[in-house]
Amino acid sequence: MVIQEPGSAKFDGMPMSAFSTGLADLILPPAEMGKSLVSFFKHPYISGKNLMLDTPKEGDTNVVLDEIFKLLKQESTINFSQYKASTVARRIERRLGINQLNGLSEYHRLLLESPKEIQILSKELLIGVTRFFRDEQVCEGIIRNVVPGLVKRAVEQGQPVRVWVAGCSTGEEAYSIAIMFREYIDEHNLDCRVNIFATDVDASAITEASAGMYSLDIQHEVTRPRLEKYFTLKSNQYSVSAKIREMVIFASHNMLEDPPFSNIDLVTCRNVLIYFQQSVQKRVLSSLFFALKNQSILWLGPSESLGDLSSHFDTLDERKKIFRKISNQRVPVGNTPPGLSLPGRSGLSQSMQSINLSTRMARNGVSNSLQNVLNRLVKEYAPDCIVVNDHFEALHVFGDVSRYTKGYRPGKISNNIKDIIVDDLSVPISTALYRCEKTEDDIFYSDVAISTGKDESLLIDLSVLYVREREIPGAPVNYIVQFYQKESSDEVSAQPRVAYDAAEHSRQRIRDLEQELLKKQEHLQVTIEELETTNEELQSANEELMSANEELQSTNEELQSVNEELYTVNSEYQEKISELTEVNDDLDSVINATNIGIVFLDETLAIRKFTPMAKQYIHLMESDVGRPFHHISHDLNYDQIVKDIADVSKSGEVIERSVFSKSDHALLVRVLPYQNSGGSVQSGVVLTLTNISRQRFVEAALEKAQDRLRTALLDNNETLMPNRQMEVKILILEDDEVDLRRVKRMLDSVPDRSFLIESFSTIQEAVKAAVNNKYDICLIDYRLPEGTAKDFADTIRSENITTPLVLMSGYSEVNIEAGFLDADIFDFLNKDELTTQLLVRSIDYAIERKQLQQTLEAMKETANEPVESEAE
Repeated sequence: MVIQEPGSAKFDGMPMSAFSTGLADLILPPAEMGKSLVSFFKHPYISGKNLMLDTPKEGDTNVVLDEIFKLLKQESTINFSQYKASTVARRIERRLGINQLNGLSEYHRLLLESPKEIQILSKELLIGVTRFFRDEQVCEGIIRNVVPGLVKRAVEQGQPVRVWVAGCSTGEEAYSIAIMFREYIDEHNLDCRVNIFATDVDASAITEASAGMYSLDIQHEVTRPRLEKYFTLKSNQYSVSAKIREMVIFASHNMLEDPPFSNIDLVTCRNVLIYFQQSVQKRVLSSLFFALKNQSILWLGPSESLGDLSSHFDTLDERKKIFRKISNQRVPVGNTPPGLSLPGRSGLSQSMQSINLSTRMARNGVSNSLQNVLNRLVKEYAPDCIVVNDHFEALHVFGDVSRYTKGYRPGKISNNIKDIIVDDLSVPISTALYRCEKTEDDIFYSDVAISTGKDESLLIDLSVLYVREREIPGAPVNYIVQFYQKESSDEVSAQPRVAYDAAEHSRQRIRDLEQELLKKQEHLQVTIEELETTNEELQSANEELMSANEELQSTNEELQSVNEELYTVNSEYQEKISELTEVNDDLDSVINATNIGIVFLDETLAIRKFTPMAKQYIHLMESDVGRPFHHISHDLNYDQIVKDIADVSKSGEVIERSVFSKSDHALLVRVLPYQNSGGSVQSGVVLTLTNISRQRFVEAALEKAQDRLRTALLDNNETLMPNRQMEVKILILEDDEVDLRRVKRMLDSVPDRSFLIESFSTIQEAVKAAVNNKYDICLIDYRLPEGTAKDFADTIRSENITTPLVLMSGYSEVNIEAGFLDADIFDFLNKDELTTQLLVRSIDYAIERKQLQQTLEAMKETANEPVESEAE
């Protein structure tokens, strides 16, 4: 994640919010973001040109990786060397790209120098992707098919349900399971305890899970009824209710090294095994198998499987990966459990087409015109015979061989000579065929006895001729099995004959069969070895496919994590947009309500924005945005307005002018520099126009009235003005010794003036002094030990003491009650801005104002006396 450096943002809410997640990879000003992103994507390890596992540098990749794993184990106590190499490689390659490093050696040096980088890498390798009720359909299956059975068994046995959530991350899955059980128990009004042990190797994730505080985003994962029943909204976060939290116990646990729990009814280990190597997966599954009771439930992730332990579990739902333990047998890790085997490939049978004798003759060049001649010669002179191929399958029959063959029986038809020949000829024909095949020469047997079916026997001669289809090595071979009756056997060519001895040929046949059996056994052994090899290859391919599937699942988890981060940032961004829109609307409303004309100019003194009121004095239209200001005419008697704007743009000093418009409106024109929120960079000029015609009229009227009043007063009382040489008696009510000394020092330093000062630190003392003595003026602090200056003023007014009061305070006027200032206070002095001249002037003003009030009251009484006399 790349976020903007908060200091470079006009509104730092969104970058600060993104920074607080701890997921930021780069924190940069906007000007550097593009360059950094281009460098990141062009990095060889990010673009895919180099792969850490495929292109080791200097032949020391494994050594450097071992050193990196040692550093990680020192930091997090986790042995990441047992994780899948591809997963580790991807995360390290990503860090290489972010840090713009060229290889593992450089990254190893960075890890040695930067403990923070070790923490970041360790955090990235622990991909904690989870959410409430992940895979809703699977959760529904657990609620329907698993929870009722486990609760029922626990109630019958009087024991709690024990659940182990292995790899719980930040706790969402553990709390989800707790809610599932709580809903079922409450719905059926059962008395059943549920103990959920939620463990993870990441201690920070366990801390977060134990807190049970989650962002508002979970409202997209948890239904509204569940939110209202099992969560509490606190400070823009959802807190898990106490009755759910007390069901779950969180603990740090390394399932690769720490011993497992025992007597567990339900174990969930979802999307954890996919990050481990195959051997480690087997070891973890063995631990989970040990932890489960018999007939208890194992719940895995969608891309995970039982592997060698499948025979020890009954599959409740293959798609949802829910299994029931059905065996208590202890299985050593890495061994194949009894009865487990993987299917191999069946052997491939070979087949050959039967070739008709006439077709072969045609292939040897015999023309079709002689075919009938050949057929007639064969019929007249050829003995009864059967032509078989090298698989001893009958291809063609010449003559009448019915006495030598069996009739076809029900079932599958076989053309093998051994299946169709009569039993008496089975041994001699089989022996002759095998000898002919072995010697590649013709075989002749004489005096072979066969039964005629009338308790009589018939002697025949038997021959097997070896015929190669073509005179080339490896050409197909056929055999001609001929049958001669004794009267015709003398006509056979003088070929060496062997008198057929049934016993001897039976023994020979047995020996041939034994040799054949040995050959078949050897062939079978070779086939078995090939099948085993093929089986191993298939198993290896299956494991590779499973590994690839797990890597895809891991990548999907990472993408889901990035998507959740983007969703969070986007939500915050939308919220900030809404806030900015509301603020802009408020600002526009305020500007329009003030009835002040405002014109915003950019760095080039071109018009950027203006308010409707400004159009009354400057001839502006909406299309003028972007035009230079000096192109625009106006109705102001202000010839140097352009010069003043340019001066303010250069110097940054505020210029204020009182001018008139051509319609005789009095205007206050202020030219100010436009600065950013930090006030350090000037980026334009702001021109404000305020109509002060009414104020001018009122000021003129007040000046005339004041002149008339002063003249009248002077005519009636020549001693109205106070004598600056007289002694002024002052009461000071101040509890701060430092401020008291400061005021006294100021008054003592005034030349040709005499001030008699009495100071008090409490209201009670000051009231007593004011009642018993007459003072010309009272200087009082606002905050006092027994109350405020208002308490003092209320008390002396109740005693009919009219001494003028001057308030001294370190607070601004906005923090003091307005009614009190208007009714009782003659003047207000801010201690932080107090000077000698200001203090003396305020004292003289208060005394003069008091004398003026007294004179006006006396004049009023004098003026009313004749009226009262007439009334009498």
